[in-house]
Amino acid sequence: MTLRALLSPSRSSVKASRSYRPAAELLEDRRLMASVLLVDDDRAQAPNAQYTTISAAVAAAHPGDTIRVYTGTYHESVTVDKTLNLVAQSKKGAVVVDPAALGSGFDVQANDVRITGFRIQDATGSPGINLGRAFSGADIEKNVLADNTSGIYLNSSGADRTVIRGNAFLHNNAAGAAAGNGIYSDQGVSNARIEGNYFTGQTNAAMIFVGNGSTAQAQTGLLIRGNVLSHDAPIILVNTSNSAIVGNVSVASSGSGIFFGGGVHDVLVSHNVLRNGAFTGINLRTDTVNYPVAAGAVDTHNVIRDNIITGFGDSGIRLRDGATANVVEGNRVSGNGTGNDPTTGDGISLEGATNNIVRDNRADHNRRDGIRADAASTGNKILNNRLSDNGEHDAHDDSTGTATAGTANTWKGNSGSTQNRPGLLADHGHKHHDGDDGDDRDDDDHDHHKNDEGHDDD
Repeated sequence: MTLRALLSPSRSSVKASRSYRPAAELLEDRRLMASVLLVDDDRAQAPNAQYTTISAAVAAAHPGDTIRVYTGTYHESVTVDKTLNLVAQSKKGAVVVDPAALGSGFDVQANDVRITGFRIQDATGSPGINLGRAFSGADIEKNVLADNTSGIYLNSSGADRTVIRGNAFLHNNAAGAAAGNGIYSDQGVSNARIEGNYFTGQTNAAMIFVGNGSTAQAQTGLLIRGNVLSHDAPIILVNTSNSAIVGNVSVASSGSGIFFGGGVHDVLVSHNVLRNGAFTGINLRTDTVNYPVAAGAVDTHNVIRDNIITGFGDSGIRLRDGATANVVEGNRVSGNGTGNDPTTGDGISLEGATNNIVRDNRADHNRRDGIRADAASTGNKILNNRLSDNGEHDAHDDSTGTATAGTANTWKGNSGSTQNRPGLLADHGHKHHDGDDGDDRDDDDHDHHKNDEGHDDD
């Protein structure tokens, strides 16, 4: 899927019929004559409700029907095995689905299912909502998913776009498989949008995609856009391709802001604001210990552009473990290294990284170096970056070769005042000051694994 297709306007939540039928045939075909079924557990809100459980209404419904569920608490696990529109009528109180140990609140095993307005809670040992891999086209909107083992188990065939929009994911950490994740996917998902959601209190990941790299478990065509993560956990991708993470805000992550665990390629990470996380702002690794990543499946051909990354415990951006052919450009990385680990604390760090382009970034006030390349990083182009007021050096390169200043990397057009070897900086001795370059991306304008993935980056 192309980036243009990913960023194109969303499809309507209401899907039109794909085929034309004469009026007489429509009258004869009950499946195309959508009905509205009412559910009220005590019939206090809807005295004329036909059903007191959601499962009974689903069993009686025909594909295309709408089920309206009124205020109450429904202790059931609902299997949705036909195309339905399930809507919570919650004006006089929440519509709560609380399955406890029965299973998922909603187990979706059909195409084009819409679930909106529910509070789905306390699914113990199960996700709040399970989306089957063989199906697609779900619309999961404006729900609260709280205190489940995980929020949504997101899988999809990709035949039609799946949308996860405007939901709140609250401390989904109950004991069980894949605990501690807002959105979890390992069977495979494609052609999905995750946008405008709120995440807080998950202990492992806000969202995690960990297919094993096979076609059967492909993770591709994802758009993760406009979400807010507050005191939550990382966004984690493993073996994921042709996707975009755009315009999200992460504040006080318990791990990294965005973490690639290996096998990630052709992903755009752009215009995100990442602040005050425990570890790395954006971390590209190949972690074969914690993830189903083949040896040598490095992160490659990704673009990390125009992000603001401040106040992280170790470094702002790290390209590691053979990361190659990535582009890091136009980012502001400032004030990182708050954890005072002497081995980290850089604005941008290249660690065993090869043939990447690092250009037009601004790195300032980081605890150690503005941009640092270790001895194993070769063939990288480090161009036209603005480096100032970093703790040890604005520019630092430990490699040895025949490129700039006897390093194995090309440094050109970079400005700053301190370097660990002569020749890395074009205007050695010039010191930038905040605000003197017209940069309009000042921080103040943007306040707005069952393993330890993303949490233990060393």
